[in-house]
Amino acid sequence: MTLLKVYEANSNGMLTIEELSIYDDPEFAKKYDVERVPTILFIDNEGREVIRYLAAPQGGEIQPFIQALFVFAGAPNYYEATIKQNLERIPPSTIRVMLTNACPYCPNVATVANMFALASNGKIRTIIVDIMTNPDIGQYYDASGVPYTIVNDNKTLVGMVGANEIFRALIGGNINVQY
Repeated sequence: MTLLKVYEANSNGMLTIEELSIYDDPEFAKKYDVERVPTILFIDNEGREVIRYLAAPQGGEIQPFIQALFVFAGAPNYYEATIKQNLERIPPSTIRVMLTNACPYCPNVATVANMFALASNGKIRTIIVDIMTNPDIGQYYDASGVPYTIVNDNKTLVGMVGANEIFRALIGGNINVQY
């Protein structure tokens, strides 16, 4: 929280950090279906959840978290133009990324998923799950290795996948996209 407060203080009012206990605000917890600790939510100005972390970002998980924080606060997003150009082809979607903080490939997949969600105007939602902290979720999705990415609960991408693979899973096509 100390680090997040530093980012908030230097964001020129573009980022607000709030720490809540599910006991402090049970209505908030109910509205956003917060049942686990830790849960970190990125909520846009319209009250839509864009990114959910079921993890305490540390180790390899910290880089995609901080990058998402910067973009959320207004920094440039590398994938924004491509996502916006193809927004009508993307159905409302959820990208789940199962990872561990020791995985060297997981940060890249989490970064792409987060950047897609931040560029989509609420059409894409990302859920980042540390399966060491939440083994039941990993077992539910049969995540035998990481990174393990699930798009809309029907398309599974195993291992190190790039932006093209995730994008194709979102639109249901087999195209090559230039960024």
